[in-house]
Order: sequence, then structure tokens, then C-alpha cells
Amino acid sequence: MKPVEDAFASETFRRVILPGIVLAAGVHPLVSTLAPTINSLYGVGASVSLIAEVIFFGLIASSATQWIYYVYEGFRLQSLTTLARDANERRVRQLDELMNRPQPAGGFSSSQQESRSTAYEALQDFPIRKRGNGTEEHFAERPTRLGNIIAAYELYPETRYGVDGVFYWFHLLNFASDTSRKEFADQCAFAESLVLTSFSGALVAVLHALVLIGFGIGVWCPRLVFLDLRSGPRTSLSLMAFGIAVWAVFYAMALPAYRDAGKLFRSIVDIAMPPFFEWLQKVNAPANGTTIQNAKKIRDYLLNLSGG
Repeated sequence: MKPVEDAFASETFRRVILPGIVLAAGVHPLVSTLAPTINSLYGVGASVSLIAEVIFFGLIASSATQWIYYVYEGFRLQSLTTLARDANERRVRQLDELMNRPQPAGGFSSSQQESRSTAYEALQDFPIRKRGNGTEEHFAERPTRLGNIIAAYELYPETRYGVDGVFYWFHLLNFASDTSRKEFADQCAFAESLVLTSFSGALVAVLHALVLIGFGIGVWCPRLVFLDLRSGPRTSLSLMAFGIAVWAVFYAMALPAYRDAGKLFRSIVDIAMPPFFEWLQKVNAPANGTTIQNAKKIRDYLLNLSGG
């Protein structure tokens, strides 16, 4: 058996237990009236039932990972990310204008150079596309900052080498070393646990906002009350604030985690591209015209890099 510390540091623990703790903290006060019945029915203690809640809610959040990412990247419930899209598109334009300002005769001052360096770092969060004149520009491909950071490395094989990185994702990873592949998987698992925990906080905040609305309706019209809760408005207000804080803090923590994942994936692509190109040439399978053209572009690009 694995040592306890290894189990608690495992990918499963991060993906299940962390979001489970947040969800259990927010939902337990609402279902606490059922706890005595469940404890007596199954003969378990309060601590055991609470642990079961944590695992249960954590598994629910983990099983919805793909849908959660669709929301966070702006593919689902797009109305929630409309303001974020406008803000990111405006931010890219401002950063691009700052980077393209002509250099004055005396050169950039130290403060201007520092601003340009900051702008350059911020632009790395956004993917690149080619303009009509052949130059490149950064753009907001997805509404949210997280979505653009992920898109920046997902689209890297295509913008750099003309290879569909999403389609050939596992092909490229298979050409990487075991160490690089494991490091990338571990970094992605860590970043994913932060996103799941952030979403759990948002869910808790929304849930208790609805509960507060219910309390307000109960004061206004007591006849509509159909459920009495042990917790009161103050508890719900505190848990709503807790959910908002968890959502914001863990979302902010996920951004640098995915930046690091992007750096690892780009290095994997750069190192894996030569053997991947050789595999494209040797594979015994019918290839369409687009694949053949992409393979030729990769060959020419690599030959130019090597001076051949």
C-alpha cells in the first residue's frame, strides 16, 4: 500500500478532495437536518458521514470536469463570459498598441522599457495568428484569461509548425520523454484541481445567494415557506462570501499553473517535432492533401532551422 502522505499528495486527492471540501462546507448546513436520520439508519458517526459528503461532492465535481472547462473557457453559458471577452479583446489591443509604438529618437526611457516588458509578458497569455501581410499578432481567441492561456499552448503546434496540435495531441506527447510527459501531466493535474476548486466555490456562492433570496421571500410571504433550515441568513451570507473568495483565489492560482503547463507543452512540441516529422514520412497510411502539405511545411521549416 502507498504511504498516507503519497495518497494525500496524489492526483485523485487534489481533484476530488479539494473541491469536495469546499462543496461540503457550503452544502452541509443545508442538509444537516438529515444527518441524524442517516447516522442512525446506517450506524455511522457524524465524522464518517461528513467524510462521505466530501468524497461524494468531490466525485460529482470531478465527473463534470469537461463541462466545467467548457464554462471557464467560454464555450458554454457564454452570457457569463461576455464581459470577460470584451475586457480581454480590449486588453490585447492596448498591449499591442503599446508594443508597436515607434521608438523615440533618444530611445525608450527606463519606465517605458519596463512597461513594454510587462506588456510583452502579458501578451504571452494570448495565442498568435498571422495577419494578411504575413506578420503575426496576438488575439483573444476565447473569452476568459484562462481560456486564452490554454489556447496559447494548444494552438502553438499549428502557429509554429503548421500542425493541428489538438488532433495530434497524444502523438506529440508520445514522442516526448517519460520524464517530460509525467511532469506535464502532473502540472496539468495540479492546475485542474485549482479550477475544480474554484468552480466549487462559485457553486457554493450561487447556492447561498439563492438561499438568501429564499429567506427574503419567506419574510415577505411566510406562506411560501416549505422548508425550515437550521442555518440562518447570516450563515448563508458568510458562506456566499466564502464561495466568492474561493472562486476568485483559486481561479487566480490556476492562471500561473496553466502558464507553467503551457511552457512545458511548448518545449515538448519543439523537441518532439523532428521525430514526429519522421513518423509522418514513414507512416503507412493514406494521407489527404492537407496533411501532405503540412508535412512538407514542417520539413522545410526544420531544414531552414538546421541550415540545410
